[in-house]
Amino acid sequence: MILKKRRDTTVFIRNIMTAGVIMIVLFGVVLTGCGTDAGTNTGTTNTGTNSGTGTLSIRITDAPYPLDLIAEARVTIDKIEVHVSNSPTEDSGFITIPLDTPRTFNLLDLRGGVTETLVNADLSEGTYGQIRLVVSSAYIKLTDGREPTIDVSSGSQSGIKIFPNPPITVAGGLTTELVLDFDVGQSFLPFPAAPKKALEITEFKFKPVIRVVNSTSTGSISGTITNQNDEPPVEDATLTAFEGTVEVASTSSKSDGSYLLSGLPGGTYDVTASHSGFTSSTKTIEVVAGNETGGTDFSLTPQP
Repeated sequence: MILKKRRDTTVFIRNIMTAGVIMIVLFGVVLTGCGTDAGTNTGTTNTGTNSGTGTLSIRITDAPYPLDLIAEARVTIDKIEVHVSNSPTEDSGFITIPLDTPRTFNLLDLRGGVTETLVNADLSEGTYGQIRLVVSSAYIKLTDGREPTIDVSSGSQSGIKIFPNPPITVAGGLTTELVLDFDVGQSFLPFPAAPKKALEITEFKFKPVIRVVNSTSTGSISGTITNQNDEPPVEDATLTAFEGTVEVASTSSKSDGSYLLSGLPGGTYDVTASHSGFTSSTKTIEVVAGNETGGTDFSLTPQP
């Protein structure tokens, strides 16, 4: 799992996640299986299918990013592969998950935990230690109407390697859910760095950063962000969960001020709500795997 000290763009699991700022849990992928080595999985649910095959559900979502600078952020995925952990060699163990056509997703449509299904497929029982996403192109449109050049690395075109920790276990008749948290802020790198205005940006380099979470063994935090002065909702506030000083996940609030911060392993987190023009606020929240901790509301004070 990749843990970051800056804002994430996250890949989250459930369609119940609603829009907010770019949470690269981007788009949704659902994979299923047909197979061999059985295994145990503490993060699975029974789907009633025959033993020997299981379901791997992979979804992508999106985390916070400076929306005042970009109007669109798109990624096109051509191919998905998973790797069987006990294969004799790395190259021989890959199984291709077929796509009818390449799929393009506008990450700004997947803000605040919204997910979209990428593919459904069958997988054998067993353990899978790697996922590859083949990205053919990436696209950014700035708020000033320009479309800067995106340099997509050869590594992205040959396959972005994602290593779940622990590895994915697919068990017969069960569903294993995986979240890929795609960090837009760290994946689309502007040149020059740290621009203040859209017109300062001349190009982007695409270097994907993805956080992996087994959603069946994680929990979530939800609530509403309001303005302390007269209680209107605060849209696009950034919610960030920290474990100590390490950022684990982030999301943003919708137009009605609501948010859902998902993909959090069980534990205690310092959750910070922030927005330009307001004083940030932090609460300590306990998360239980498999549960949603609701009612975690923040009332932000406008700065003088």
